[in-house]
Amino acid sequence: MKIIKKIHSNAKIDDSSFIDNYCSIGSSVVIEENVYVSKNTTIYGKALIKKGTYIGENCIIGHPQREELKRFVKNNSLGIESSNEIIEIGRTCTIRAGTIIYSNVILGDNCQTGHGVMIREKTKIGRNSLIGTNSVIDGNVDIGENVSIQTGVYIPLFCKIGNNVFMGPYSKLTNDKYMMRKDYDLKGPTLEDEVSLGANSVILPGLKLKKGTIVGAGSIVTKDTEEYDVVVGNPAKKIKNVSNL
Repeated sequence: MKIIKKIHSNAKIDDSSFIDNYCSIGSSVVIEENVYVSKNTTIYGKALIKKGTYIGENCIIGHPQREELKRFVKNNSLGIESSNEIIEIGRTCTIRAGTIIYSNVILGDNCQTGHGVMIREKTKIGRNSLIGTNSVIDGNVDIGENVSIQTGVYIPLFCKIGNNVFMGPYSKLTNDKYMMRKDYDLKGPTLEDEVSLGANSVILPGLKLKKGTIVGAGSIVTKDTEEYDVVVGNPAKKIKNVSNL
């Protein structure tokens, strides 16, 4: 069977790694030992894929940012070799089919994505974290270690998420207080360590949920919380402290 793939001669790929058919690998890509790249995946720019990582079918790693795309269009070039931004995928990560990760992203060791995840530029995710199926991280986001982000979560620009945080299915953070109706510097929420969000909860812009806060399913949080608060409802109100559970 004819093998069809486009791997630049300057790409550095360890002999123990496997690149499947219909993949495109740019000139500045470095792939360490025992990496598996599935069919129809493209890896752009200055990407470092560390050893033991699995990348599923139809993924894009190092997708160009908006300004890069403008430059590529102007130059009539795909730009697979042209991005100056570094992307790093840590050791033994699992990147499932359909995931798109932009340039200027760092994933720590043992991270996983579900299917159809999008992670945009200037995002850092700590080790042992999970980004669930169909979740979107819109860029300029700092996520800690051991974070569990479940299916369908939305995280906008300028959010900060600590360690050991749980975000339930379809929970959402927001960053635009006035929805484009007046000048406002976008500001996402801060979730400190050990915060847990129930399914379908919504956190309004600029709030700080302090360590150990628990937000009930379907709640809309409109005010900052204190450490280990349990808040529920719309608007969410404190009903107890975690120590009283």
